Amino acid sequence: MSSARTNDKKSTDAASLYALGLQVLTSNGVSEKLAAIVTDVLLEADRRGVASHGFTRLAGYIERVRRGLLDPSAEPEIVKDGEAIILMDGRNGFGAVAGVQATQLAAARANKYGMCWITVRNSNHFGIAGYYAHMLAQRGLAGIVFSNASPAVAAYGGKRATLGTNPIAIAVPTGDEPIMLDMATTTVARGKIRRAKAERRSIPLGLALDVDGQPTTDPEAALKGTLASLGGYKGYGLAVMIELLSGVVSGGRYLTEVRQVTDLSGTAGPCFTIIAADIGRLIGLDEYARRIDRFRSVLRQSGDENAEIYLPGEIENRRAREADKNGIALPADVVEAIEALSS
Repeated sequence: MSSARTNDKKSTDAASLYALGLQVLTSNGVSEKLAAIVTDVLLEADRRGVASHGFTRLAGYIERVRRGLLDPSAEPEIVKDGEAIILMDGRNGFGAVAGVQATQLAAARANKYGMCWITVRNSNHFGIAGYYAHMLAQRGLAGIVFSNASPAVAAYGGKRATLGTNPIAIAVPTGDEPIMLDMATTTVARGKIRRAKAERRSIPLGLALDVDGQPTTDPEAALKGTLASLGGYKGYGLAVMIELLSGVVSGGRYLTEVRQVTDLSGTAGPCFTIIAADIGRLIGLDEYARRIDRFRSVLRQSGDENAEIYLPGEIENRRAREADKNGIALPADVVEAIEALSS
């Protein structure tokens, strides 16, 4: 495939893309109920401009289903129920299915007890962590979501990849669109490196190291090497804590035990944690709403007169509105791969 072809874009409206995703999944043995969940999570990533976690992932999901490495009918089960702290097993099903069901349960328990912590083991790639944090914030809850991932990063001072990109998302309710941070603990998500390789373009210096530990602009060398931690030892430390509080505490896979999505030698097995909190119980919803308004105002007025200051998540919100209005532009090769899966 030529680089020109992979750089081509095809624009489609969200409804058509959703219908295509649903068709692909159901034609590959996924029930309509579970297919709707997976499709919505992928669609939301593309709506928000996080193409590395959107429909570009669908072909990989289907390949794992066809090879028996992902159970398309599995739904998570509760292993231990401590009311406000719960351990679930994803049963090697779609990560999005486990993520949505765990989030719904976390919300219900937080409404009852004030807080809920749910850790899920034996899962699969679950899309953008922000999808689930956003779900909680829309229900008036604060949400913290993080996940371990397959090795892509060396320990600080190390050379071999042992830690994943280990994303974290935090969202708080505001009365309209939540304020939401959604980030990897590396300088970039590995999916963006894969996309650069597919499009045969270089990556900026500072994102990744080759197998010899040297900075590289070659995405293929980056994928064979390691990604750079965000902020050096700070990103490394955050990734370590996420690994401990997802993979280690769950009794599931951690560090080098987790497989890459593209590794078809066995099941993947990532683990993730969802925390929900009813923060309205702290100072009351009315006072909280007043303080949020002032919080936004102070930040927005902190620059020059014409400065446009964004809060976390606002750029992605704008992209989603633009996508709904103008359609979602996907790489032509991604669209063609999805269409081929439905035939």
